[in-house]
Parts: sequence; structure tokens; C-alpha cells
Amino acid sequence: MPPCVPGKVTGEIKYAEDYKAEGMVFARLLTSPMPSGRVVNIDASEALRMDGVIGIFTADDLPPVAPPANPALASDYITYVGQPILAVAATSEEIAETALDRIRVDLERREFVVDPLESLSPNGPNAYPDGNALVRTEEEGPEGTPIRGAQIKSIKWPQSAIDAFRAGREPEGAEFTNEWAFGDIEAGFAEAAHIIEEPFVTMGYPHHSLEARTCMAYWENGKCYFHGSSQSQSANNAGLARMLNIPLEDLVFINEATGGGFGSKIGPYPYMSITGNFSRVLNRPVQLRITREQEFYIGSARSGMQGWIKTGVKENGKVSAVDLIIVNDGGMTGGGSGNSSAQHVTVAYQPENMRFRHISVYTNTTPRGAQRGPGQNEMA
Repeated sequence: MPPCVPGKVTGEIKYAEDYKAEGMVFARLLTSPMPSGRVVNIDASEALRMDGVIGIFTADDLPPVAPPANPALASDYITYVGQPILAVAATSEEIAETALDRIRVDLERREFVVDPLESLSPNGPNAYPDGNALVRTEEEGPEGTPIRGAQIKSIKWPQSAIDAFRAGREPEGAEFTNEWAFGDIEAGFAEAAHIIEEPFVTMGYPHHSLEARTCMAYWENGKCYFHGSSQSQSANNAGLARMLNIPLEDLVFINEATGGGFGSKIGPYPYMSITGNFSRVLNRPVQLRITREQEFYIGSARSGMQGWIKTGVKENGKVSAVDLIIVNDGGMTGGGSGNSSAQHVTVAYQPENMRFRHISVYTNTTPRGAQRGPGQNEMA
């Protein structure tokens, strides 16, 4: 029996929300009601006049984050329903919740897209103003050393490719952001006794861990003491320290128990930084508990995929060739498990020849991330 089980059964073990500190205040998030838009103006004057309200935190109080990184608070563009816009700190969660209703946020609507193929269509909308896909770049640096980066780009397929892919056929003339192959794919199909060609679709869905993510932070002697809901005691630290703009040695991360994560709590999620930065400004401990509804929106989700696969099989049952195309719904973060899916095709089916083509498309939907064998289960 794992050593943590008795504490969980008896209720003695502590989760992130069980930690309290003297003078602690409670934060709540105001989130976007629309999938795509722009923050025009925020008027929090009425909320700030309320008894018990300690402060308001917006993106202006945080270091800027360039898209497509997932910002803790939206600084300009809204990219999905439920995206946090600001945080309120108060002496109780009830007061903080009431204060949210007293804040006026003016939003300007933008066209949105939830289907990757619609975004790839010739006149389809993009989830971001700059594009709908992340493209890897490489430039020659000093002494020929390659400098690798990435940029958002607008990629569009010919309408004939869109129609073919929707009909379950290979999309001729389509552009991808990731391609690789080994062997001779044409020779592999020529050797096949049986060829199967078919489309497939796998859904994306939220992790929705039993414990909604909670964070509490306070500062002492120049160090940030942080209690967070996480799957790791160490994988968060470097990223969280960068979000707080402090050296790694000035962060003390405490995580006694986690009520589920399934991949969504492996690394630092941006909302962690709100409590640490808010606490530094207020000089008081700050706790942020994500509501059950908000966990659906900002708690990460598996990336859905639309695909096409052509498989050649010999008479002896060996797979002679696989041709695989995957279009990932990357949500607003561009997350996708396409490469992992293809790699596990090579492991599970051992094809002698294979070609893989992939693109992850941004959509105005929730952030996407790893979930219990990302891409592996879908390919099985």
C-alpha cells in the first residue's frame, strides 16, 4: 500500500487549499465570456471601494508574455471562453466573488474558429491575429551555429485539399509543419497484399482532475514560499521562478499531495504566478482556488485530432507501409500529440516503411496539453 493512502483516507494529509497563513487574502478570477476578442477597458473603481477588497491584479502587473504562450491574465487579445482577465483579492472568497460583479470590462468581439479544418480553409478565420499555426524557424548564427526559434504563421490549404480530407481522402497540395519518413513508402505499398485507407477522428476532452488547481504563496526573507497543486515537486520550479522573475534558489515549492493531474499538472501552469506576484505586491499571503467550472476552461484538455491513414499489409501479416496524416486541434496553446502518435505507430506496428505529415492548428478553445499517454492511446 502506498504510504500516502492512510493520510488520504483519514483526511490528515494536506492538499494545497488546506494550507493557511496569518493575514492571508483570497483571490478570484474574472474570466472571458467570449471565445475571441480584445480587452478595450477595465473599470474596477466600484469594486475597489468595497469593504474587504484588498486589490485588483491585471496583466499590466505581470511580465508581458508573447503569443502563443498561455498568459496568466489576458493582456490584450482574448483567445478562448473562460480565459482569465483579472484577479481580485479580498479578505474572504465571498467578498472577492461579489467584487467581480462590480467590475466593468469592455470587450470587442473578434471572429472565432473552433474547427481546425475551417481555419485551414482558404478564407477561414485564424485564432490569433498573426496566424493559425506555429512554424519552427532556423537561422545561421555566429560561426555557423544554428539559432532555432518559432513564429506564428497563417497556413491555408487549397479548397480541394479540405474537401478531400473531409471526405476521408489524402489532401493533395496541403501544407504541414512537421514531416518525416523512413524507407521507401511507394515500394512498401507495392509489396502489400492488402491496403486499407481510412479517416479517423479522436475527441479532445478536459482532464478535470478531482482536485481543482489551487495555489497559495507568501514571501519571507526574500524567498517565495509556494504551495501548489502539482504532479511534481521539481518540474514546476524553473518555469515558476521565471514567471516570478526570481532566481531558482529563492523559490520554495511545497506539494504534499495532489488530487489528480493526468498530465495537466506536470509543469508550471501560468495561473500559479498570480498568487506569487500578487502576494509580493500586497505583502500578504494570497490563495487562489480555481472553481470547478473554471477548471473545465483553464485546466487543460487532451488535443483532439482529425486524421487519415493508409496501411499496407503483407500476406504474412507484417505491415509493409504506413502513410499517416494528423491535423491536431491545438486549442489556444497549439498543443498537439501528433508526433507522439506517429512514433507509437512505429513501436506498436513496426512498419517497414512510413511517412508522417502533421500540423497543429490554433483554435479559440481551451488550452491543450498532455493527457495519459498523449497520442499513444489514439493510435492503438
